[in-house]
Amino acid sequence: MRRVVAGRSTALALSIAAGVLAAGASLNPVRGEALLSSCCDDLEERVAELEATTARHGTNQLSFRLYGQVNRALLMWNDGFDSSSHVVDNHTSSTRFGFVGQASLKPGWTAGYRLEIDAPFPSSDEIFNAADGRTGMPAASNQLRVRQNYWTVANKDLGGVSVGYQSPATDDVTIINLGSQMNDAAVHYNNAFRIRLDLAKPAIITDLTWGQIAHNVDSLRGNFVRYDTPIVNGFLLSAALNDEVWDVALRYQKQANAFRFAGGIGYMQDAERQFQDLRGSASLIHDPSGLYLSLAGGVRNATHALAGPDKAAYFTYSQLGISKQWLSYGKTTIYADYGFYKDFNVSEPLSINPDTNLAVVWGTLTSTEVRRWGFGIEQGFAAAATLVYAQAHFYDPKIVGYPCDFLTPDVCGGNPANTTRLPAGAWRGFVLGMRIQF
Repeated sequence: MRRVVAGRSTALALSIAAGVLAAGASLNPVRGEALLSSCCDDLEERVAELEATTARHGTNQLSFRLYGQVNRALLMWNDGFDSSSHVVDNHTSSTRFGFVGQASLKPGWTAGYRLEIDAPFPSSDEIFNAADGRTGMPAASNQLRVRQNYWTVANKDLGGVSVGYQSPATDDVTIINLGSQMNDAAVHYNNAFRIRLDLAKPAIITDLTWGQIAHNVDSLRGNFVRYDTPIVNGFLLSAALNDEVWDVALRYQKQANAFRFAGGIGYMQDAERQFQDLRGSASLIHDPSGLYLSLAGGVRNATHALAGPDKAAYFTYSQLGISKQWLSYGKTTIYADYGFYKDFNVSEPLSINPDTNLAVVWGTLTSTEVRRWGFGIEQGFAAAATLVYAQAHFYDPKIVGYPCDFLTPDVCGGNPANTTRLPAGAWRGFVLGMRIQF
């Protein structure tokens, strides 16, 4: 899944899970007044302006608010062999609605809750290039799903503790961006698209997806106990844990003269999925001109399925653009970006024809590489809380591996020196969409 000043009441519950700083915020010491990330730009401010339904019990007051957004886009894709189009939901900035509430326990202490539901129908991380050349999606994709469900207790001087289904501390730490609200280091539209090989007619389909080899090492939500310090001099420290995962993240935001800056860095250790990540991002904008630069990067050390060297995978990403209000009804953002993703999913088996009875393990991956570039334009309509956007994405792979002579649970029999570059097709995507927040 980032630039707005939070309100003191509802923002506490909203921000606990989002935890992404951006520039232009007041340095209030409560973590609940941290900034949302750009996928939820201006959301807290709009929620704070809604009329609250207030229930009283004795001398206590409970506030209740509803918020959400609808984000739909037309995706036109070409995987090098087939092309099609489909209406999708952006899985990072998904269609959703939520409820937040807060009560004052005593002076300086508050308790709150948040329940948020996804309604993607279908999510862009579920659709794929089907064997018949059309866009495929899982049969169970049109279902509501819980995105956040937790309670929090916070003190303005001590910080806040939240418990439940929520984001860990490092969530969204690689997608901090003061310019574009709808594009960043994450792979937004081709996560589930399969890599296809030009080895036959029609092209050979593999079980390898773009999301496996172009990864921004972002975090997954889960059941966590999370703590966030107060914001002090622009710094916010967060930590989260459960039985299998723990992580910690430091975020910082600053406004000085004509510049605004936001950045973050985090570390995660996941015993269940057997990886360790170091990741972060930073964004700087010059307000008078609107020029901005956003950078991101991450390193993942992971245990792989097959015997072989466990290479550290990494990525780098940069976005350069201008975000300025030339039109009276909202800000316009124009950008170009470039990403490089290296050695994700190495020492893993590669299977071909996974959707047929002829599915077979071909061999072991020894090197993967994706070069990504693109450009886009966004137009805001502030009075209507609406963003219209158009994007172009270009992904080019380089995949190397060696064929198996036989396969056991931890060995792909073959000669690791007998590597070959597979003739994988490139992926192109064009997106036209609109996000409306309420």
